[in-house]
Amino acid sequence: MQTVSLQTKFKNKKMNKILLYIFLLFLNTSIFAQADQQQIYKFNQVLDAVAGSYADSVNEEKLTEDAIKSVLKDLDPHSLYFSKDEIEELNRGLIGSFVGVGISYDIIQDTVMILSVVKNGPSEKAGIKPGDRIITVENETIAGTGITDDKLRELLTGKKDTKVRISVKRRGLKKHFSTVITRAKIPVKSITAAYNINDHVSYIKLNRFSATTLDEFKAATDTLMTKKNAELILDLRYNSGGYLYAAVRLLENFFNKNTLVLYTDGVRQKRKDYFTHKTGKFRNNDLVVLINESSASAAEIVSGAVQDLDRGIVIGRRSYGKGLVQKPIYLVDGSMIRLTVAKYYTPSGRNIQKPYNKGIEDYNEDLMHRFEHGEYTNKDSIKLNDSLKFKTLNNNRLVYGGGGIMPDIFIPADTVHYPSFYRKQLNSGKINEFIHLYVEKNRNVIFQDFKNFENFFSDFELSDEEIENLINYVYEDEIKKKDYLNEFEHNKYIKTQLKALIANDIWDNTEYYKILNNEDQAVLKAVEVLNNKKEYAEILQSKYTEDTRN
Repeated sequence: MQTVSLQTKFKNKKMNKILLYIFLLFLNTSIFAQADQQQIYKFNQVLDAVAGSYADSVNEEKLTEDAIKSVLKDLDPHSLYFSKDEIEELNRGLIGSFVGVGISYDIIQDTVMILSVVKNGPSEKAGIKPGDRIITVENETIAGTGITDDKLRELLTGKKDTKVRISVKRRGLKKHFSTVITRAKIPVKSITAAYNINDHVSYIKLNRFSATTLDEFKAATDTLMTKKNAELILDLRYNSGGYLYAAVRLLENFFNKNTLVLYTDGVRQKRKDYFTHKTGKFRNNDLVVLINESSASAAEIVSGAVQDLDRGIVIGRRSYGKGLVQKPIYLVDGSMIRLTVAKYYTPSGRNIQKPYNKGIEDYNEDLMHRFEHGEYTNKDSIKLNDSLKFKTLNNNRLVYGGGGIMPDIFIPADTVHYPSFYRKQLNSGKINEFIHLYVEKNRNVIFQDFKNFENFFSDFELSDEEIENLINYVYEDEIKKKDYLNEFEHNKYIKTQLKALIANDIWDNTEYYKILNNEDQAVLKAVEVLNNKKEYAEILQSKYTEDTRN
């Protein structure tokens, strides 16, 4: 009779857990019909053989995750697996809060510099200020040790009401000082900027659709849009999506009750219609929505509904093109899969999901392909099939599906005013590093010279000496430094962006966008259209949505 060792029994017990995970995955998602049970059995045979006969030891957890990922990989680019730890990070921005100490920071020259503290948050209450540098956390030295973001997050985060002691170095003080911070719930805002551009145009920058978006939007509009004829620029550029219900409820602000703004449909999920449940406060106010190639999912739901129902004007560049609906399915160990269960459609019937039949790698490189083909700068480079044509529901304008939302007014990416050598260093973080160091050194001087943001906005300009210091800090090529310096000194767009970065460090995101939007072509075009009632009406009444319009 064959004997089985305890080690083999232990391995088989763990493998049974793997089989259970995979079986539950198949069962919960109904991927396989009854006729396909033989395929599940075949798959189980392979895993069972690995557990009982494979020559080397097996990492059961990794094998489980790899098997699940392999199943999902061949479905579509947005059916994904997340470990328990990844879920916590994933949900941080969506639930609208997390437990922490309430600071933003950057690691500069191997030292953690605090850039901002949350107002009335735990760090502010503990006496921490922007510009402070963290030296130790719980007596563990972190300055000069090559600490990573992940390690620092691990040291600073914890359960609510627990305490963490840090020591910091502050400019002007000879000695470090220590303080104890009590961790608390920290809000994560989905609206990063909100202000009035003029006496009738408000601007709101929304970077995600989260659990708190509707409350934030109400608070912002209650403050800003007090006049009956108030108009809104809703900036959804770089908004990658979020909760579908938050997008639908946001749309309720702009439509009459019982307006269809979205529907979903799938092979195994019957059509579900999403209607507005109330009459919107701003249903008669002029509206412009800004989008670009990084506006996705829920951002496309909003811009698509606004366009299909001729409710407002969409300005910018073609959006990302994500028209698949994912359902979260939690597994027995707290991990999760997001499984595509349906497609979503704009009111006219458009599914704006871009093709993914060439594989995930090609799909993920789509935005780079668009750039290489000149789509970001040339309105005529976008070619779409006639089969993707749709008409808006009220004014019968031509719109397109199958690859993102096409704007009513095209705004090219600005590659002229922001040369590549500047954009490269901005993306690398080196320019931000210099700005952080500059603000740390000059914060008090700026407050003395400019009593408030309005004075700073109108009168501040980075000196030629500081621009030269920036060039020396960021660039190493001595031969090209002279050319770079000349470009920086005479390029008002670069100087405006540097000024905005300084304002962001001293005040907040709203002040950053107040400065930056002064040179932002999409925002300027939006203001122009809203200031011209005739042009606004003509665009919405035109026979075609001209993606060739400038």
